[in-house]
Amino acid sequence: MQRVANCIYVKDGNVLLLQKPRRNWWAIPGGKMEPTETVKQAVLREYWEETGIRIKDPQLKGIYTFLMKNDEGKIREWMMFNFYTNTGVGIQKEVTDEGILKWHSIKEIQHLPMAEGDRLIIQHAIEGNDVAFGAFEYTEDFQLLSYQINK
Repeated sequence: MQRVANCIYVKDGNVLLLQKPRRNWWAIPGGKMEPTETVKQAVLREYWEETGIRIKDPQLKGIYTFLMKNDEGKIREWMMFNFYTNTGVGIQKEVTDEGILKWHSIKEIQHLPMAEGDRLIIQHAIEGNDVAFGAFEYTEDFQLLSYQINK
């Protein structure tokens, strides 16, 4: 199972998102954990690598599992550790190997092209007070089949 860590960074009512070139969908900056890293070390490193920003005091907001299914059953599974912060320092990159970085207003997120589960994860990270635990099932082409989120 692959483990990933990402972070919702909110500043002045906006969220920094990454537009991935494969689908042109917007995503939460972050990435794969290294085998020897803690979850917090991974989110700090991945966020800086993808954005040029060193986030400060990331707070865990959700732990989610994802299952990609085809007609024969599951094909991939991964676990996401989602964080939130409103503090960071550094010079933000505009374009990276991972895609294009851009600030979006919180209100705009519901209209951006992205995986449907990501909308729920972002909403909880911004509005929720507790750590959420969830599970998402998708088709191979990222159509959301089902989800559950427990707070």
